[in-house]
Amino acid sequence: MESSIVNASATSRKRRRDEEEEEELEQIFFIIVSVVTMLLGALTWYHDKYFVKEPARNLELERHSFLNRLYRGTETDCIEQLRVSKKAFFKLCRILQEKGQLVKTKNVPIDEAVAMFLHILAHNLKYRVVHFSYCRSMETISRQFKNVLRAIMKVSKEYLKFYEYNLEGSVENKWRWFKNSIGALDGIHIPVTVSAEDRPRYRNRKGDISTNVLGVCGPDLRFIYVLPGWEGSAGDSRVLRDALRRQNCLHIPNGKYFLVDAGYTNGPGFLAPYRGTRYHLNEWIGNTPQNYKELFNLRHASARNVIEREMESSNVKNKSGGKRKMSSEDTRSYFAWNLEMERVLADVLRDQRNLGNKGDGNWKAVAYSTAAQILSKRFGVHLMADNVKNRFKLWRTWYGIVSDILSQSGFDWDSTKYMITVENEIAWNEYVKSHEEAKRFRFKVIPNWDDIVDLCAKDRATGLGAENALDADDIMSKETNEEEAIHSVSFDLEGSSSATRKNIRPSKSGEKEGMISSMKEVAESLKEFVEVTKKKMENKKKMEIKEAQEVVHEVVSELDNIPNFNGALRHRAIDWLTENPIKFAIIKALPLDEKEDYILSFMP
Repeated sequence: MESSIVNASATSRKRRRDEEEEEELEQIFFIIVSVVTMLLGALTWYHDKYFVKEPARNLELERHSFLNRLYRGTETDCIEQLRVSKKAFFKLCRILQEKGQLVKTKNVPIDEAVAMFLHILAHNLKYRVVHFSYCRSMETISRQFKNVLRAIMKVSKEYLKFYEYNLEGSVENKWRWFKNSIGALDGIHIPVTVSAEDRPRYRNRKGDISTNVLGVCGPDLRFIYVLPGWEGSAGDSRVLRDALRRQNCLHIPNGKYFLVDAGYTNGPGFLAPYRGTRYHLNEWIGNTPQNYKELFNLRHASARNVIEREMESSNVKNKSGGKRKMSSEDTRSYFAWNLEMERVLADVLRDQRNLGNKGDGNWKAVAYSTAAQILSKRFGVHLMADNVKNRFKLWRTWYGIVSDILSQSGFDWDSTKYMITVENEIAWNEYVKSHEEAKRFRFKVIPNWDDIVDLCAKDRATGLGAENALDADDIMSKETNEEEAIHSVSFDLEGSSSATRKNIRPSKSGEKEGMISSMKEVAESLKEFVEVTKKKMENKKKMEIKEAQEVVHEVVSELDNIPNFNGALRHRAIDWLTENPIKFAIIKALPLDEKEDYILSFMP
């Protein structure tokens, strides 16, 4: 009897399981259809890409046609695109090949590599633009650009050097007034793109992001020395000092000098004009010199114009920063500061910096005016924004001088006495000979040095990126030697490995192989999914059968406790309670004498 009841209940459960299996099969069918659709889409893409061909392009023919128009076509096209004549272009290629050790590669000749290099520099082109014009990959363009640049650095020492120039009897009569002069020098600001964190150091006094480049040329308009890389916030005098002290320095023969503008200091090797005196005079409209100073400045300006012409500084400086001109408005209102006021000023400037009132290297006008108002109110004085601005400029000057001192060996900072400590007086005396501005800081106490460092350190130009052609050639030669050494070591390691292992370079899979591999992976994934789903369904069936048997046994056991409850009524009750677990839970909770009435009342 009990066995037949269990079988009847199992039959009912089996119907429900069949319905659930149908739902799961529908889900699997949906997944299979989705995968097949995806595969069909992939096959369609593969067919369109490899069987429905676009019109073929002969890249080699296009490249040769473009290059022939570039430097074998008209003289005008070559000058406009490469900024050199055809004769100068081929001469440059020959020089780079003979002296710069530039060699052609398997696919790229020397003239094409040089053309790409000049094209990029002449028009500030991106690699993507050159890739479209020259039909070369961007990796090839980058590699060839570096090769040509390295060759340029190698030959630079042959051309960036001092040439003997006889001024006597020269057609350049303007130089006869400066018999011992060997040329002129000046700084030029060139716009650059740097990271956001470096912008304060590269922002010049005009507010532009630039690099300060020192250029030196002779009376014959030939460059003698070039030092690029200094940040735009660095002054011209500081860049010149660095050029005189570095390993590949600017050499000035004894008894010779360069003409410089008023932004530099007169000294051995440099001749500046009179300050506060008219410099550029337009004689053709009647502006003739009125005294000996104006006459000297006129002759000085006429001779020094070679560097202006060579660097086109009259145009670039107007855009990028140039020299600071003296005016009647350039007067400072002096104010007596004390330590407490400087402490408060530092706190106010920090607050203004947190409020975003400090740009890249410069404070906004609201920061100066706010600081002046707070200090005036707190200390009962009349302080103007110009006083705050001038004080901060003084802090920045102090920081520049002291940080340069501390960067030298033998000098340190005493954080208790707030002054510089010197280990060797001889070293100090040697240092101040070339840095006269440092002499007054030997025993100077700066109690707010920590505040000055906090507010000025990030805006200070370091010159770490400055290097001339000889420096760059040395650095690139070292890098080449290191790369060759690493390659040699790796080759030795490969050669010393076991003889059974062959050193075969794996070939790269093409797009076809990659597509086939992807389809195989999709098929394997689908197979795995089906197998896992099948196992889950089997386990689920086993669990359901086990649970159904347990429920049936529990229902039968519960009905056995009800007296006089047997026969067909009992069979119907077993089937009903097995199908309705909630009703069965109610039956179990009811007292024994109420169970039969509840079943008879609600059982259909």
